[in-house]
Amino acid sequence: MTADPTPPLACPAHDGGDMTLPAHPGARRKPPGPRGLPVVGVLPLLARDVYGYFPSLARKYGDVVEVPVPGMRLVLLAHPRHVNHVFIKHMDRYVKGPMNIELINGDALPMVLREGDDWKRVRRVLNPGFTEKSLAEVSAELFDEITTYLDGWSVHADTDEIVDFDELFAVITAAALLRAMFSRPTPPEQVDELQAHMNDFARAAAIRIILHHMLPSFVPRPLAAKGNRAHQWIRDYIDDFIAQRRRNPIENTDLLNVLLDARFDDGSGLPHDELRSEVFQLLFAGFDTTATALGWTFAFLGANPDALAKAYEEVDALGGRPVTHADIADLKWLRACFDEGQRLQGAPFHMRMAVVDDEIDGFLIPKGTYVTTAMSILHRDPRWWREPERFDPSRFLTDTIDRNAFMPFGVGPRKCLGMRMAYIEAVAIMAGILQRYEFDLAPGFTPRHTMRVSTAVKGGVPIKLRTRSQGNGDADPTKTCLST
Repeated sequence: MTADPTPPLACPAHDGGDMTLPAHPGARRKPPGPRGLPVVGVLPLLARDVYGYFPSLARKYGDVVEVPVPGMRLVLLAHPRHVNHVFIKHMDRYVKGPMNIELINGDALPMVLREGDDWKRVRRVLNPGFTEKSLAEVSAELFDEITTYLDGWSVHADTDEIVDFDELFAVITAAALLRAMFSRPTPPEQVDELQAHMNDFARAAAIRIILHHMLPSFVPRPLAAKGNRAHQWIRDYIDDFIAQRRRNPIENTDLLNVLLDARFDDGSGLPHDELRSEVFQLLFAGFDTTATALGWTFAFLGANPDALAKAYEEVDALGGRPVTHADIADLKWLRACFDEGQRLQGAPFHMRMAVVDDEIDGFLIPKGTYVTTAMSILHRDPRWWREPERFDPSRFLTDTIDRNAFMPFGVGPRKCLGMRMAYIEAVAIMAGILQRYEFDLAPGFTPRHTMRVSTAVKGGVPIKLRTRSQGNGDADPTKTCLST
């Protein structure tokens, strides 16, 4: 979401669609919704519990709800057909919007924030580097780093120490992503430093996004100076790596080489500022999202012994040997557990801005309106999910899932480019943990939502870790590793 340029967004081409006339000039009904308080609208209620408040609005007012918030028009959408309308069928009518540009803090637009033909042009050249075949080569580095960190977890095992799975996942996913990006291990202290700067940048960016429409651009934002320092540190870090790679090219198919080798139809590559933005966004998106989703997955696995037993059974069928990239597709129960964790994780915002007057279910969506689909609603709606509050990974193996009711990585042509990478990393980490360790959740622990860069478990996932006393056959699960 982002700073408001003048003109409203300067969105290129929008797939060539006609952006001059209202899409549905006959629609006149305003969506229902709460009145809110003067000046602040419903902002205090959103700030108190957005995960509970949005579902309460959908229950009271229906699937299309106007939400009064300061400085912008916001409409909440709560039906899979709305997801199809906004993100697939009529995606040319909806863009990321100027709020989202706050994420780049003045850098070049990365592919994820581009629109229309400009987005297509960049996505087309990046797609080949994120196919399953291409990522199979990258996964060698990824798995090796996962192995190193999981082996290091042994210092926490078989003690009375309570550790936070969330913190462990944050470090291991960051280190693995850096290894996949740059083909070399990053010292642990540097991983911690980069993570700290990413967190500072993310907090400042979130504030810029929230306040974008509420305050004039000349009003200083909280944490701005700290966020700017973090942003510059990360930019310098990436610039150093790119410079080193240009001076000393390598043959490895890592993510940096994927970006360096990308070529447009005229033979040109990404200019340096765009290359840096793409690296920045890959790191920014990957540092937090996979880690928090793993936190939710293990928070529920630890409280569901039958599901956990099936996970151990699937991993033990490997006979204690190292997990390979070829195994990832066969570890279907682990993937189902991860999907079920993501379903219950459920973020509250997935926003787009209308660039024409539009109609949804007979309600007028004026140009400039922000619409948001809330996964906290869609992922737990009994119309689309049986027993939606229950952790049941089997639904992803046996049930017919409406693709537009499950969107942790988005849907349609703009589905997250890094989705395959996230599944490879998550399933590999899950398999490696279960080969080596058992764990107990802290007594009385219940997972609750909290907003971070992504939706995390409030207070973390406190556990005690134990070395597995028995593996499969003669294999010692503490000696297994991950490789390709």
